[in-house]
Amino acid sequence: MSCVFCGGAPVTKEHVFPQWLNEHLRPGRQRTEQARYGNGAYDKTRETVGLDFTVKKVCAPCNNGWMSQMEVASRDVLTPLITGQDLSLISLPQQRQIALWATKTAMMADQTQHTPLLPSHHLRRLRTHRAIPGGTRVWIGGCPQREPLVTSLTVKVDLTNVSAPGSPQPVGFYCPMKIGHLCLYVYFPAVDVVIQHAREFHLSVARIWPRRSSTLPFPPPVQPQDGEAFEYFADALQESLYFYTPEEAAQHRLKES
Repeated sequence: MSCVFCGGAPVTKEHVFPQWLNEHLRPGRQRTEQARYGNGAYDKTRETVGLDFTVKKVCAPCNNGWMSQMEVASRDVLTPLITGQDLSLISLPQQRQIALWATKTAMMADQTQHTPLLPSHHLRRLRTHRAIPGGTRVWIGGCPQREPLVTSLTVKVDLTNVSAPGSPQPVGFYCPMKIGHLCLYVYFPAVDVVIQHAREFHLSVARIWPRRSSTLPFPPPVQPQDGEAFEYFADALQESLYFYTPEEAAQHRLKES
């Protein structure tokens, strides 16, 4: 097997969630959760010492090189959002760094699937250009309950009404994750679409990729209250998403103007 990011070999085990998060775990054993959908699906809740979600699909040069550098660059902006709920202002560069980290982490979560959904060229461009795939949306939210420290889901989504008649049904990939108080929702569409969520979520999540035009206050005023509520909220957000082709989006804007 070759590295999913560079094609090199041999591959080693890589943690889906970085090991520096272990500093924020409670002492001793704690509950960690992960769910996966599709072939080989599972929904796990188990006791662990430290975060142990790993995949053996990344080579040591990538693991110890650009991926490690991304963790170092992301840690300072992520830590206060993970560990507390004091009001913060997230700048445009910080929004991009969080979105970049969320994209890399979602890609690693996808690699836990029996058949990963994201095309290999997306992973390779993340390595070579730190490029977030076109059309990707990343939203940020919060949760008052810090535990469990990490909860993640990977969801395959069939995109309806956005493909030409007779063409294969495109598939999107959705990965919401709760890391302490920080909640991130990453969506990779398989086709060129415009994505909007329902108005009822406007006070709960804010888009950080593509970036907003100004600094972003965090945490949001409305939040799922605990880890279980986060899972229900993540599902509801995904089910609320509207998908438009670029042509439909342009027509929609004309009607509103």
